[in-house]
This record gives sequence, structure tokens and C-alpha cells, in this order.
Amino acid sequence: MGNTDKSEEKRNKEANLEFYKDGYTIASREVVDFDSLTPLFKGMQVQYTVMSQLTQTFAMRAHQEGKAIQCEKGCSWCCYQPVYMTTQEAVLIFEFLHQAMDEAQRKKVLNNAVSKYKKTKGLTEEQKQSVKAPCPFLNQGSCSVYPVRPMACRIYLSSDKQSCKNKYDAPGDSTMIPALYDFVLRAGRYMNEGFVGFLKGKGRKMEEYTIEEFVVKLFREKDFIQNWMVEDYFGESEGKDSKVE
Repeated sequence: MGNTDKSEEKRNKEANLEFYKDGYTIASREVVDFDSLTPLFKGMQVQYTVMSQLTQTFAMRAHQEGKAIQCEKGCSWCCYQPVYMTTQEAVLIFEFLHQAMDEAQRKKVLNNAVSKYKKTKGLTEEQKQSVKAPCPFLNQGSCSVYPVRPMACRIYLSSDKQSCKNKYDAPGDSTMIPALYDFVLRAGRYMNEGFVGFLKGKGRKMEEYTIEEFVVKLFREKDFIQNWMVEDYFGESEGKDSKVE
């Protein structure tokens, strides 16, 4: 590795640490207790706002430098692959489903989640990448939970829409890699890890599942959120498959 590569790697590591600190700091400032979900959701909104501002600034700079950003409303090529979310993201989305959707709409989301989960349950990560199935929240080409979408969706910024289409057409082809901006990916990923790190430190059990598995899990485990709010859990969690009838 040359000196230039080493310098870039060092800068990236330093930036990643700063993003992690940002996420941790936001959580520590906003999530003052777990008496209700309000502090948690406020902290997440602050985090998402910060990430949105960072993405907008990046996009402006990219435009000035003549670099393309081809994500646009109605484009959903990226909504058919495995997407993961962490516990606090799942809780926020689940509450949104109950506040913004009626029973019929929620049932449709659950049915969509069950359908996709049956196709991916028990598969390795590599095998999951070969499965092309719509996100449970995808509705006529648009995201039905857009205001509360997970961080993974917020940081998926493409410079070439055709590269996303190519991945959609051949999901099992590992050479088909969407042309995403690494800076935005790293910023969101490490910021979210910092937020999660704070919640872990406060005894919250933090897990990560695909969107469809977490949706099934929360609909099936009626007391999940209540238990998550009151139970202290210290240590690493082990993901378990949710039961799908």
C-alpha cells in the first residue's frame, strides 16, 4: 500500500470515528429516559435531520464538481434487495404503521413482509442477495414509510441509475455493483452505530434483521416494544428467526 493510500485510509478511519461520535452524542443528548418513546424518537429525528443536511451538502458539492446523483422520486430499483434495520428503527416504523395507516394497510404490509421473509428465511447473506422481492413498504413504486425509513435507505445515493437497474436485473451477479457514494454510506452507517452504541450502554437489547423479518417479529411479538423499553440487557444479542406460519 502506497503512502497516498495509507493517508486516505487514515483519514477515512478518523472520519468514521467522528461520525460514530456524532451519533452517540445525539443519542446521549436527546434520549434522556425510556419512560416513553418520545425521547428516543426525538433523538432519531435529530439524527435523520443531521444526515439529511449532510447528504444535501454533499449533493451540492457533487453538482458543482460535475458529478451525477441520479436518485429520484419513483425510482425503486434498490427496493428489491435485502435491507437491514436496527431495533430502534424497527420500533419507530412500527409506531408509524399504527399512527399513519389503517388496519387494512397494516395487514397488507404484514402480508408483504411474510411473503418476502418466507423466501429469505434461513438463507445465508450471499443467498439472500440473489432473491429479488419487493420491500414490504413498497407501494406502487413509492415508499409508504418514507418519513421514517431506515438509515440504510437514506444513505443509498447513486451516481448511476443504470448500475442500480443492472443489479436489479441480475441480483445474484456479484459483479453488478451499484455506483454508490462511499462517503454518504460511511457517514450514515457509523452515525447509526454510534446511536446504537449509546442505547446498548443504557441496557437496551439491540438487534439487526432484514426489514421483512423485523416487521414479522414486531407483529408477532405483541409485547416486544414494551419489554424492550423496560428490560435491561447487557451483552451481545443473538438474532433468532421469527416464526412465520
